[in-house]
Amino acid sequence: MWLTETSAGDRARLARQATQLARAALPEVDIEIFWDGMWVRRVGADYFPDPDMSRVAEPDWPRWAGQARKYLRDAEDYWFHLYKPRAGDVIVDIGAGRGEDVFAFSRAAGPAGRVWAVEPHPVSFAALRKMCELNRLANVTCLNYACMDRAEELQIETLPVWESNYVRGGEPGPKSHTVTAVRFDELAREYGVGAIDFLKMNIEGAERRALPGCAEALRRTRFVCIAAHDFRTGRGEGEQFRTLDFVKDFLSAEGFEIVMRDDPRYYVPYHVHGARRD
Repeated sequence: MWLTETSAGDRARLARQATQLARAALPEVDIEIFWDGMWVRRVGADYFPDPDMSRVAEPDWPRWAGQARKYLRDAEDYWFHLYKPRAGDVIVDIGAGRGEDVFAFSRAAGPAGRVWAVEPHPVSFAALRKMCELNRLANVTCLNYACMDRAEELQIETLPVWESNYVRGGEPGPKSHTVTAVRFDELAREYGVGAIDFLKMNIEGAERRALPGCAEALRRTRFVCIAAHDFRTGRGEGEQFRTLDFVKDFLSAEGFEIVMRDDPRYYVPYHVHGARRD
């Protein structure tokens, strides 16, 4: 391990050591590593919380150096295929994770825009909220919920690759957290979310239950991109991830013109892009 966290009292020394290693590896980058409730990287003026830093065997130094650019580039590639953001836009991110896309959405919407970021996993939500706080993303509202078709308590599993965490029913497990599920339409009413320029959803197979809970909001939405995860079914992870046809049919019924991408990357062809027909 490049950074072994042995005790909370050791963190100041580890932060200095990690910063020295980072600066030696990236001599032309203004980088700092510190503890603020979790490990955080500062690269120039941008901050990137990293709850898993002490479990990283070897840092990906080039990625760290260009992380802000990567977030903006990835959002342009994955989510903005049909929708082209403008200053002042209202963006909803359901399944916001640790904030990679929220960072890009906030920059695109600008001070006059609004971003609503919904994330159920407590560790990812803490990183998301810390990222918004440190980067002063004042146009972002973070909400710690799972978006479903009714209010209930569910479980979210914690997987080695945090992006693959998924919500399920049933009893708690050794690596699950209990999360509160709500209809996004109820959240939208509570928080005053009106017309939506872009709604992104990336929730690892929960689309069958989440989309019906967004039906009212979708009727006020101009563009969508919903990430289906049928490729996880192809990997033998379960039939619950096979949602592509459902997503396409649901969005078509709600008045969206569907556009798919022919792309060699295994996940991109499962991104369902939609533009409102009316």
